[in-house]
Amino acid sequence: MPLPVSKYVSRVALLSLAATLLSPLPQAHAQQRSLGLDVSSWQTEISANSWSEIHNTNNRDFVFIRSSRGGTTGFYNQNDPGNNLNRNTQSQRYDDPYFVQNITRATNAGLLAGPYHFARPDIIESTQNSGGVANTGVDEADHFIEMAGAWMRPGYLLPVFDLEAGQAQHTRDELAQFSIDFSDRVYEVMGVRPVIYTNGNYANYLQGASPALQDEVVAAYPVLWAARWPNQDNPDAIPVQTGHPADTYGPIYGPWDDAPNPEHPWGFWQYASTGRLSGYNNGNSNLDLNVAQGGIEFLKDQLVPALWTGGETGEWTTLDNWNSGQAPIAPVQGRRQDPRVGPLTLPAVRLPAGDDTVVIDRDAGDLTVTHSSGAHSIRKLVVQQTLDITGGSLAVNHTPSSDSPGPSVAVTGALSVTGGALGAHTIAVDAGQQLTLAGELAFTSLQLAGARRTPGELSIVGDIVIGPHGSQEAVIQTAGDETADGRIDLGGQDYLWDVADGAAATDVRVLVEMINGSFAKSGLGTLALGQATAYAGDLDVQQGELLLDGLRLNDAANVALASGALLTLDWTGTPDAIGMLTLDGASMPAGVYGGVGSGAQFETPLLAGSGMLEVTAVQLVGDYNADGVVDAADYAVWRDNLGSEFILPNRDPASTGAVSQQDYVAWRNNFGATSASASSSAAPEPAALTGLAVMAAGITIARRRASRPAAF
Repeated sequence: MPLPVSKYVSRVALLSLAATLLSPLPQAHAQQRSLGLDVSSWQTEISANSWSEIHNTNNRDFVFIRSSRGGTTGFYNQNDPGNNLNRNTQSQRYDDPYFVQNITRATNAGLLAGPYHFARPDIIESTQNSGGVANTGVDEADHFIEMAGAWMRPGYLLPVFDLEAGQAQHTRDELAQFSIDFSDRVYEVMGVRPVIYTNGNYANYLQGASPALQDEVVAAYPVLWAARWPNQDNPDAIPVQTGHPADTYGPIYGPWDDAPNPEHPWGFWQYASTGRLSGYNNGNSNLDLNVAQGGIEFLKDQLVPALWTGGETGEWTTLDNWNSGQAPIAPVQGRRQDPRVGPLTLPAVRLPAGDDTVVIDRDAGDLTVTHSSGAHSIRKLVVQQTLDITGGSLAVNHTPSSDSPGPSVAVTGALSVTGGALGAHTIAVDAGQQLTLAGELAFTSLQLAGARRTPGELSIVGDIVIGPHGSQEAVIQTAGDETADGRIDLGGQDYLWDVADGAAATDVRVLVEMINGSFAKSGLGTLALGQATAYAGDLDVQQGELLLDGLRLNDAANVALASGALLTLDWTGTPDAIGMLTLDGASMPAGVYGGVGSGAQFETPLLAGSGMLEVTAVQLVGDYNADGVVDAADYAVWRDNLGSEFILPNRDPASTGAVSQQDYVAWRNNFGATSASASSSAAPEPAALTGLAVMAAGITIARRRASRPAAF
């Protein structure tokens, strides 16, 4: 039977993802641990109603279901394990006849379900009827994939390798290598690393393998399912919500708890084989019972991720590009196997969806995925190569917790949002990587990795819409190396930041360095720039509030405020020197400016807070080469850049867009002016100031007389 091999399947070991995500949270379980079970044909028929009761009444959230035993050849009678009837042959293949029915019914009832394979490394050359051929990890994996590969896809728990045979027939190194070969084959064909189920005896046996093989087997099986039954007489008395397998047998984990791994590295714990549930045979028969080391969000981390199976470029919306969109290959019962029980129901093909972790990666070279249309929702996103969101919207719904640490979006490759929208609670950009933005971005925490040479970066390449993902303020901050900040590259242009207005007092807070240009603030939301931004550009506040939280501006900064906007200066001490202040397009004279009631020389409702601004120079409009005089040389600068996006120095604030005829008129009107004459004309007599700068909002300026300031 041909295998569903794709040479383009991505590589992912789920538990290693945390290394590229947020700093891991301490091992803690504030959430209730999820309970589960595992079943096989030994339980015979389990009705759809029983599965519903197991989930809804017995509170079981997950189940592992046996699909197969042994290799691809021969026959095995599970009622004759000793082969007394002499009918078990070759690699002793066994296809569980209840597997398809069980996984279909369990999933329909609401449990998270996945397949497991019982390995037979105990079959060697000298085994009765083996034909002189020993079972191999590769052949057993092929059998597993034949029978359960259709369910090794998003929506189902990771496949499991059940290791509880072969110790007497193999050295420690041989058994470790058998296990590694099994995992490598599943990884090669399906793109995921399986879980390993084993008990303390076998875990300890692997502990005795060579150090290199110990490391390899732990890497091959990132998730450990440990079998330890501390109280078979009364399983309900086992403290499954707080206890651990090692509480009653210290060496239970084998090499999985070696440094630097956690003290209790298990993902699942089979805590009893004598459990009783009312949903199965009215509680009159034994079951294997399990607990996960976390709640439902932990379980979702153990689902098969959505992997790219297309070529080097492709659209998000093309089904064939995803393992979830590949047509499942139906299992075929082998020769002499018991017939399948129930109908053959295969998973439906679909795009990545709400509970999926999507991994943008491809083994066979570079990859660029384009999301150009549609509204899609997933759980987590790991960008290891390139994802371009050029249209539509992508919502990433995961919120980090003790059960499921790590960000909603991990960027270890290249992510761009240049025409669509991305929403996520936590976005982490690795050192040396960029999140490129010219679209819409909603988040709670944007974490840019600190690094001395190439920190994680938010690169602005166009106008953006930015805001909080939920009710909390959105924060852009450094993660990791606190000695070097992440940064925002403003793109060398005055791009518009449209800040959405959310429930928090401050909607977006920037706590990283901002370089390469300026920006214009729009939108009704509040944007706060912290002192760490070291922002050295101009300020253009067109709408909403911009809060300078301890940040002082460049002495040559040009500050422009429009009616209805607000610039809050949150500092104390001496006024902050700036180069120019423009209110509704009119340049203000030199002096000290503050909010109404601040006691500044000039007061305006467009300013607030305890800080003040001091205009120390006046713009010389038309001085396009910034030499202090408006002359023929400035005309040449205008002429050479006419129609371009070149940023003219000392441009009339009323002029916007490309260099135009309006800039020529400003030069002509000011021809012959000098810096000295501009300063003189900008400091009129007190009587003249009351009529200066009358704007749409009716703002006026008055020089402070005695102790009473004037408002504008």
